[in-house]
Amino acid sequence: MLVEISPSELSTHPIYSVKLDCFEGPLDLLLHLIQKEEMNIHDIQIAQITDRYLEYVTLMEHLDLDVASEFLVMAATLLHIKSKSILPQIVTDTQHPIDDQEQLVQQLLEYKRYKEAAQVLDVYAERRTTIYNRSEKLHSDLSGTRTYEIKTTLFDLLTAFKNINDRISQLDLEDEYETVEGESITVEEKIDFIERELENSEQLLFEDLFSHASSKIDLIVTFLAVLELIRIGTIVTVQTGLFESIYLVKANNDVSNKSTQT
Repeated sequence: MLVEISPSELSTHPIYSVKLDCFEGPLDLLLHLIQKEEMNIHDIQIAQITDRYLEYVTLMEHLDLDVASEFLVMAATLLHIKSKSILPQIVTDTQHPIDDQEQLVQQLLEYKRYKEAAQVLDVYAERRTTIYNRSEKLHSDLSGTRTYEIKTTLFDLLTAFKNINDRISQLDLEDEYETVEGESITVEEKIDFIERELENSEQLLFEDLFSHASSKIDLIVTFLAVLELIRIGTIVTVQTGLFESIYLVKANNDVSNKSTQT
């Protein structure tokens, strides 16, 4: 289930366009979804993974994120492979660089090997930062975990946001809360709110930011505020493990030297 906003809401609350400087592409999203759905990369359920991929691309577009053209090309490719699996073609279609599932798997495996090699290099780089001792008082709630070994990607944040939205949507958010006529919620206000919260706490649990959401637009604006704070380098996002809880941490401490930035 995706966030839906009516045209009247959009006119009252213009969406804040966030352009993230990230290197994550369509193959990253596919690998993320394969892990999330606990699929074997050699035996991808193409219909299911295509549907999930389209959900995320639609969500990114709806949030007015800068969806690169290669995401749409991969979407078309997945739909092409899915259609071929349902209706096998007699004549080979040469218009698609990836014309069957086996080629897609091979490309994913090659890309996965490249990412793993890059992660090994990151580990060596991170080890050099350990020559500086970090105060034991910092982020005590997260001590003893693998928090600083896990990079939170854009897709991790989108997954967490989607899960929160799905849970709240089941409660019929608009019926649960009274909408104030003419109420305006801006990303700038949410940014100020998050920064104030981080002045009083060493870290914030991502999902706690949405616990007092008063409307669907409030959910979206809060999420965009988090992305903007990441983009400008005010905060970093860390996890205790793959698909585990996400925390927001101020970037102006020695944790920012670790590879935890989205």
